[in-house]
Parts: sequence; structure tokens; C-alpha cells
Amino acid sequence: MNKSLLAAIALTASFGALAQEATVFPEAPASTLTRAEVKAQAAAADRDVVFAGEATVFPDAAASSIASRAEVRAEAREALRKGVNFGGEATL
Repeated sequence: MNKSLLAAIALTASFGALAQEATVFPEAPASTLTRAEVKAQAAAADRDVVFAGEATVFPDAAASSIASRAEVRAEAREALRKGVNFGGEATL
């Protein structure tokens, strides 16, 4: 068989791998807010978030603890003795 014919057949067969189903996305609803209103909403949302790199805090509710620092540290030491894995660099 002719090499160019084999190359044409291989090339034609490879186009089937590129074919895929088209995805049709519905149209997004038109916004009723102005650009300034959207920017004001974004600024208001940013005031409630404390950005600290990977440790971003979203303050939903005030955290309160009734345990003292010494009690929390003692609980952590006991958990480490029992083999609890905190997933970090916690050591005794």
C-alpha cells in the first residue's frame, strides 16, 4: 500500500478523537445592580473577613472558650500521648 494513503487513513482516524459534544450554557440573567453597587457590596463583605494568607478567617460567630491555656495544653499533650494525629508538626 502507498505510504501516503496509510498516512491519510491514520490522519483521518485521529480526527475522531478530537470530536466532542458541544455544551450549551444557559444565558446568565441580566444584573439589576450598577457597578458601584456591586463594588460597595464587595467592600462590605471584605470588611468582615480577616485576610492572612492561607489562614483566612471568616468570623461567623465569636469564639469563646471556658478552658484555660494550661488546660488546653494538657489536653493536647494527653491526645498526643494517645496517638492522635493533628495533621501538622505537633510533638510532645
